[in-house]
Amino acid sequence: MTAIVSIKQASDKVGCDSNGNGNCKFFVTNAYNDRQLLLKARVVTGSGADEKWFTSIQAGANAKPTSGAISNEWKLAPSATEEISVNFQVPKSVADGKYAFHLQVFSVDRPDDDFKDGEPVYLQIQNAVAPPPPPKPFPWWILVLALVVLLTIGIAAWLMMKPDDNGPVVEKAKVPDLKGMIWDEAQQRLKQAGLSKFETSFKFDPSKRDPIVLDQSPAAGSAAEAETTVSVVLSFPGVAVPDLRGKSLLAAAQTLSNSNLVLGEAKSQPTTAQPEQTVIEQTPAPGQAVDKGTPIMLTVATKPTRPVIIWDRDLTELMTKQNRVFKVLPRGIEPAEQ
Repeated sequence: MTAIVSIKQASDKVGCDSNGNGNCKFFVTNAYNDRQLLLKARVVTGSGADEKWFTSIQAGANAKPTSGAISNEWKLAPSATEEISVNFQVPKSVADGKYAFHLQVFSVDRPDDDFKDGEPVYLQIQNAVAPPPPPKPFPWWILVLALVVLLTIGIAAWLMMKPDDNGPVVEKAKVPDLKGMIWDEAQQRLKQAGLSKFETSFKFDPSKRDPIVLDQSPAAGSAAEAETTVSVVLSFPGVAVPDLRGKSLLAAAQTLSNSNLVLGEAKSQPTTAQPEQTVIEQTPAPGQAVDKGTPIMLTVATKPTRPVIIWDRDLTELMTKQNRVFKVLPRGIEPAEQ
């Protein structure tokens, strides 16, 4: 079965605050470059976890969050990447430990056939609280000092916010340096700086395992109003699809194996313009970023008098290894003697 999407999580470990609230983000990419998908997403829990912990899920930056562990349907354009945000609240009665869950994305039209399960994410719970220290006599001088400090701060704030002839003073924040941070950490840094609006774009970089901030605007250290939208460019980890056009079927299969990809469905194209058993077209296109183990579909040239794609002994050995490692066998190729 060909995967319709690829799924990446911002982190494989998440935690929650003192009230049990937390959030996890995923990045879903359309595996097709010529087909728009109508999708839904849901949270699948592992042993010990409860689906009721997951309070809402938002599919797409502009979509409205839905209550529970399943999203509304949304459209994903060809080769596009969308962010999925999952919120959860764990009861304080839950024992300390690690609880696994993962995101499943499925086609609205064929939910039982076209779906993709993401890698597990581990929710770490730590409810243990240390006993409070014994009470000490209250130092009243601290109260007096605190009152003086608060009064000083209040006067300073009033002077800063006092409107002048040019209108009210607009409070500005200092943009933090986000480059090199994991996206989850970068979001927390933006919130701490008082900047809650941001937009993301992606750049393929197979050398990075997690989504890392590669660039940002406004630049680090610049002053920005609280309503400013910060734009960030994130790395997208994956495998670059090699160019298989013009290669023999055996050479194409070997190239895919060396790239941690697999040979998917192969379609014959009777022609005299290309040598027999030569790759004419491929999907996904060369250079596109995909997950490890993604099946690549090929169109192979065959003779008009013999429109059959044949695999010989070497290709049989390679496909046996592919099935052993990735549990995938190609379709459309007939095991026959040449």
